[in-house]
Amino acid sequence: MRYIEDSGRGARVVWSASDLKAAAECEFAWLRAIDAKLGRVPPVVEPVDLTLERAGRLGTQHELRQLDAYRAQYPGRVVELPETRSSDAVAVAAAVSATDAALADPDVAVVYQAVFATDEFIGFADFLVREDPNATGPTPWVVQDTKLARHARVTALMQLAAYADQLDRLGVARSDRVELLLGDGSTSTHAVRDLMPVFRLRRERLRSLIADRDVAAGADGDKIAWGDDRGALRVVACGRCATCDAEVVAHRDLLLVAGMRPVQRDRLRADGIRTIDDLAAARETPERMSGDTFAGLRTQARLQLDSPAGGVEAPVATDAPPVPTFEVVLPTAIGALPRPDRGDLFFDFEGDPLYTDDADGVVGTAWGIDYLFGWVDDDERYSALWAHTFAEERRALEDFLDFVALRRRTHPGLHIYHYAPYEPTHLLAMAARYGVREAEVDTLLREGVFVDLYPIVRRALRVGSRSYSIKKLEPLYMGAEVRTSAVQRGDDSIVRYVEARALIEAGREAEGAAILDDLADYNRYDCVSTRRLRNWLVERAREANLRPAADVDAAERPYEPSPRAEALTRLAGASAADDGA
Repeated sequence: MRYIEDSGRGARVVWSASDLKAAAECEFAWLRAIDAKLGRVPPVVEPVDLTLERAGRLGTQHELRQLDAYRAQYPGRVVELPETRSSDAVAVAAAVSATDAALADPDVAVVYQAVFATDEFIGFADFLVREDPNATGPTPWVVQDTKLARHARVTALMQLAAYADQLDRLGVARSDRVELLLGDGSTSTHAVRDLMPVFRLRRERLRSLIADRDVAAGADGDKIAWGDDRGALRVVACGRCATCDAEVVAHRDLLLVAGMRPVQRDRLRADGIRTIDDLAAARETPERMSGDTFAGLRTQARLQLDSPAGGVEAPVATDAPPVPTFEVVLPTAIGALPRPDRGDLFFDFEGDPLYTDDADGVVGTAWGIDYLFGWVDDDERYSALWAHTFAEERRALEDFLDFVALRRRTHPGLHIYHYAPYEPTHLLAMAARYGVREAEVDTLLREGVFVDLYPIVRRALRVGSRSYSIKKLEPLYMGAEVRTSAVQRGDDSIVRYVEARALIEAGREAEGAAILDDLADYNRYDCVSTRRLRNWLVERAREANLRPAADVDAAERPYEPSPRAEALTRLAGASAADDGA
């Protein structure tokens, strides 16, 4: 945790290993947080992220399970330091002394929550473990961190490097490796020599940013300015977090423009185009930017300025969402839509990325479940398959594919519409996970049965909205029919699903079932929305005198496994062999 300390030697910033991560994600927000602590700006209130909070709780559980495992493995040889607040100088000093004593004791095998502190740094390492706990005499220490993620990330590795650096500072023998204990039960091992050069660069960058804040000036110092372009110390802003978003709106920044990439923003700013208003009024294409790209961004800026849903001003609460303006800029892209068929389906998943099977307190190695397969037909009749375990998810996958195969016999021209690539991607992942029906999923993809409406919208239309999510497009075609579900966002649906399952397991079936019904209504609306969007796009095609082309008869395209299908088959075979199947 970052904090400002004044112990008679002047104010100073004490940073932690997690600050390396925070600054890497958004230097601007990190510096503004320092300014807020110094009283230069009001603190930014981050929106509540229930999914992130749940991930934090699961991460803590993962850490405590590992602690329990070490207690059992090394009884009486695990030193557990009490939880210490970084702002409590007395407690920190005591914890540092206890850490030093534990590291010097040859009988200690594991130190939990070791504390390191210097004039500029404070850190809390999850685990320090003897490289050979059973050896007689002291052996080097291995730095370990628990992470719920299934893959090592650079920011997590920088935290490990920070603790290894502290062992070097103390002159304590350490291992040549550090380890991340991941959420799937695997261990990700990394050589310290590979991490330290990057860590030192990140640390020096952090020190430069802190020095620039003129902490000694206190509240009288200058706050970090948005769009700070000062040479080598140019502050990097992510443009997405709550701190950045407030500045983007306040400065009418180019990042307001939907689809604006950072490199495009830089090129526009270099040409003197600094706001969305400048872009909408610009006429000459900047250097190193194609005319088509510039024209598209300029049209997008103009539409957002003219649109009540443009997101240019601070949002105002209304009874109904505003209807965005739009233009059809490439009608032929809509012509790529298949001819509508009475057998068409409109499909949507609801999933929980943090689900894992938990038997007898042992967490499984597979994560993520799609707990609801939902679709509507061309009459908007809703069907759903629920899956609350991996076994049920496999059964739902096979039932869905059986249903599609049967329906294609009656409607060989049917297509399955969705918005964004989540659905086919996850069907492929399920086929690989369970080693079933890989060829059927691959056939549906190769024959173009799945139709993603998102790339068609992005190519064909410019919509006066900061976002092209389907929920932002719905005012164009859903009319007065608004969502009635208590759930309004995908992240909320995950949290509500977890709540429903907990209620059912606690014997409160009726309350849990009511939440599941509400989730089904949320999913149904998404499916209906996908159908209405397809129909709305068809109307735009008709306005442009475009007629969708008929598909080639599937019978004329005999199935041949694609490289993807062959890879899935190999993965499934390897998985079956590992399981002894």
